Amino acid sequence: MNKKHTILHVNAMAMLLLAVSIILPEHATAVPAFARQTSMPCTACHFQHFPALNSFGRSFRAGGYTLTGGQGLIEGDDISLPLMLNASVVTKLRYQKTNGNTDAGTDYGKIEWPDEAALLVGGKLAKDAGFLMELGLTDGSSFLSTKVHFNVAKMGGTQLSVIPFSTDGLGAAYGFELLNTGAQRSQRPIEERKGFSAAQALGLGSGEATGIALVASGHNYFLNYTPWVPGWEDTNTEVRASGLAHYFRAAYTPFIGPWDTGFGVQVWSGDAEVGDGAGGETVIATDGWVVDAQAQGSVGSMPLGLYASYGMCSADPLHFLGDCTNTDDGEAFGILGQLGVVPNKADIFLAYRSLDDGSDSDSKFNATTVGGNYMFSQNIRFELYYVKESGSGVDARSNERDDKWLFQLFAGY
Repeated sequence: MNKKHTILHVNAMAMLLLAVSIILPEHATAVPAFARQTSMPCTACHFQHFPALNSFGRSFRAGGYTLTGGQGLIEGDDISLPLMLNASVVTKLRYQKTNGNTDAGTDYGKIEWPDEAALLVGGKLAKDAGFLMELGLTDGSSFLSTKVHFNVAKMGGTQLSVIPFSTDGLGAAYGFELLNTGAQRSQRPIEERKGFSAAQALGLGSGEATGIALVASGHNYFLNYTPWVPGWEDTNTEVRASGLAHYFRAAYTPFIGPWDTGFGVQVWSGDAEVGDGAGGETVIATDGWVVDAQAQGSVGSMPLGLYASYGMCSADPLHFLGDCTNTDDGEAFGILGQLGVVPNKADIFLAYRSLDDGSDSDSKFNATTVGGNYMFSQNIRFELYYVKESGSGVDARSNERDDKWLFQLFAGY
């Protein structure tokens, strides 16, 4: 596909998105599951659009999903349950076109219908406990992520929580994470997670993980220490207590004037010793760190989100599926700006990511992403973006550089 045809394709999709924004209705409805439980619209918890959290959304998650609204409860001695099980179906339906180094030559585009389809069930489990379970299908295989959040004590303004969890791909941070910097795979403002987040580009913020998050949280901070194993279901879950890996997260989330900000650090450490299924042991290195920051506010009447992160790693590339190796230090920097040109309805964004796998002096692999979102309603989002990759290095996962664009429908019912 030549450059002229590529420009025509991008222009055609931009015109389609504009047409959709003109003809679609303006009313807003609520994202299911938690919205049903709290009787609140999506914008109560999300900044610009789901799944990015605002300060109230962080409070709801830190409280273990236990807040209720107009929904009735079954209450008695040692029981407090919503009258109904709150659930929703989340889908990603999209078309992706890649122009670059492809094994089969020209890429004519790919319809991913669905890219993901998940049943999400969650909410209040008891007075001081909540849960979240995501069961779904992607690329012809099933996946499951689940956690149970126990609020065990409160000291002044500090909530102490214990959160056992297991996930097939959302990483050690899945137990507890509140920022929108890509520190945890599914918690991000845009679909192209590796295009703006150091944790995602390096692979540290994703992968199989089973562990227990031990959390202390307040109105403007949270601390998370998680002993964990890089495994899920029956993969890598045979492990000695002395062979666990360690994950530590600290973040400060103050308001600076009208700006809702966050500043944090993540540290992964330790060599997990797990069974290899044949009576022996395998050692999985998990060493890496990321510093990140975000600011959410407005410029005039337009909401603006800024997200940045920088990190390094020296970890097992087969587990993290990123640009980490056991012998070389991977390094990544990412930044994203997202401006709501029509508040709570339409936004545009620009992101840049640099990546170096550390293997030699000529291993740069960078990406620039430009795109936008349109909210059909508060639970239905259209996203269009284009990614330009550059540099002399290659992607450790695909061994190639590609330019691509994607059009996606992301909805919860």
